[in-house]
Amino acid sequence: MLEIRKSGIVLDEKELVELERIIIDQDEKEAMVFLKISIYQKIEHAQQGRLKSHLDTGGDPVQNFKTGR
Repeated sequence: MLEIRKSGIVLDEKELVELERIIIDQDEKEAMVFLKISIYQKIEHAQQGRLKSHLDTGGDPVQNFKTGR
């Protein structure tokens, strides 16, 4: 699951041409494939290793509270 925050991705020339083709053709099936591969997977990859549980404090929660981290 993705972390809900602003993310930026870069599309290469091939992906931009594919996006333009999908828009012109109004191809819903290919649009979903494009979203999964070119958008979602890039964001997911960028967030790997950064996802944390809201319960994961990374150690002693009292110590973090005392130091103001």
